[in-house]
Amino acid sequence: MFQAETTRGGASRRSLLGQGLALGLGLFAAGAALAQPAYPSRLVTIVVPFAAGGTVDKVARQIQEPLAARLGQQVIVDNRGGAGGTIGMALVAKAVPDGHTVAMVFDSYATEQHIYPRLTYSTERDLTGVSYIARSPMVLVVPASSPYRTLQDYVAATKAGNGVSYASVGAGSSNHLAAELFLETAGGKGTHVPFKGGGPAMTDLMGGHVDSMIASLPLVLPQVQSGKLRALAVTSPQRSAALPDVPAVAERYKGFEVYSWVGMVAPAKVPAPVLDRLGADVTATLRQPEVAKRLAEGGFEVVAGSREAMNQLVRSESARWGRLIKARNIVAE
Repeated sequence: MFQAETTRGGASRRSLLGQGLALGLGLFAAGAALAQPAYPSRLVTIVVPFAAGGTVDKVARQIQEPLAARLGQQVIVDNRGGAGGTIGMALVAKAVPDGHTVAMVFDSYATEQHIYPRLTYSTERDLTGVSYIARSPMVLVVPASSPYRTLQDYVAATKAGNGVSYASVGAGSSNHLAAELFLETAGGKGTHVPFKGGGPAMTDLMGGHVDSMIASLPLVLPQVQSGKLRALAVTSPQRSAALPDVPAVAERYKGFEVYSWVGMVAPAKVPAPVLDRLGADVTATLRQPEVAKRLAEGGFEVVAGSREAMNQLVRSESARWGRLIKARNIVAE
């Protein structure tokens, strides 16, 4: 039988060779780890796939500076609006997967695959969650000059076929889907008018060029408080503390509940340690008292959820709204 050679000390030469190989591999792995640049190694870009001034843009700019302080690198916000947010998202999906290009997304992110059959990217395969940042109830608003003074007035107009128009930030957005769900629930009809972002939609709404909008509370709260818009109802199960005199849709239509939400996503191939680092810093930023206070004053409920919480939210919202999209034949415009 073959016997291993031994050294004078009695150790197997094969054993020594194995130990040497293991040591060499260990040193190689350590060297490779050291060769990886620390994250972040340069500025971080948050792509907002909508025009400036909307809900998502406001959240991005609220966390921009405090997040930069935690990361130790500059953070910039890059607005890339158009096509319901898909132009900006395509840019992020194809970005170098090193965590230096991420996106701040709106609820429409969860329904893109239902609305746009020819997307150049997959929200499931090409992108992944970083953080479930915040959510807010939505508000049915009309211009201050509108003849609709109550929810009952508005419902009556949609049932009478008066050509009531409603704005959104694009096909499949929560504005659009909430309005479609409301019309389905109330048995009314309306005309959808999509915009490239919340800012442009608000401008036309306040100017009386569109009749109504179901928008996130943070987007419309200042205009409601200043008297430029009239709030008819909120979409949370109960009335909002920010608008205690405004009824909930659920008071008239039991079970009606819709929230808009904001999250952060990144290219799917970003290494897990980078996602964990960025997610942890986003969470810590959101939990800073001043940041949380500013978001709450703006109508947001801070969630600060994990990347898996974000992925789960997207899956559940996709399943929920997929039915309505199919039933109402909602397609990209």
